[in-house]
Amino acid sequence: MNIPAQLLALAAALMHLWIFAMESVRFGRPEVHAMFEVRAADLAVVRPWAFHQGCYNALLALQVLAGLTAVHSGAVAAGRALVLAAGVSMLAASVALVAFDPRRARIKGLIGQGGPALATLIALMA
Repeated sequence: MNIPAQLLALAAALMHLWIFAMESVRFGRPEVHAMFEVRAADLAVVRPWAFHQGCYNALLALQVLAGLTAVHSGAVAAGRALVLAAGVSMLAASVALVAFDPRRARIKGLIGQGGPALATLIALMA
């Protein structure tokens, strides 16, 4: 697995860990739930969904990190497969978000969340 693909995969994993922190750990803070356009009055209802979504993002990040660990442990094919599977899932999730709400394309969708995943997948093909 080439170095650019590894670095981009690491960036994608870190992005998803940051998203996890926002959705699952810091969501109750006014500046965070406002970033997701959630009113304080709706916080009690939305917070469990956000926590759950954050866990999905953390699991995708951990899958990438496990893949990178496998690559550096000599299991290159297995590591590449893990990174590829997680990258496709990350990209698919960002496409789904943008398809549902095109306003999200720049911040959370294809550029923010999906950009590092797409770049990783392109680098993996090199």
